[in-house]
Amino acid sequence: MSDKIIAIEERLGPFQRVFQRVMRMVPDRDRNDKNLQRLIAFRLRVDGEAAISEYLIRKIREAIQCAYTGRLYDFLKDDLTEKECDSSGNDRVPPGAA
Repeated sequence: MSDKIIAIEERLGPFQRVFQRVMRMVPDRDRNDKNLQRLIAFRLRVDGEAAISEYLIRKIREAIQCAYTGRLYDFLKDDLTEKECDSSGNDRVPPGAA
């Protein structure tokens, strides 16, 4: 079974250069996460470089604002983590609001 699996994150050619550019956006601690690499490689093949770059920037900002300390892969794949973070931030009242 495993001989039929294609590791798209390791494909050579122009795709590899684009993949490496996108992976530079990922925090250093998560760069070697194979699950994250496969997720990004898959989304890159489906959506393209611009879309995945925009998505990663938005998600990394959300993780930072949320003070999320887990794996980036878990934050991207787990809607519950993201919703918990959003709900904790929505309870705050901005300064000067009445």
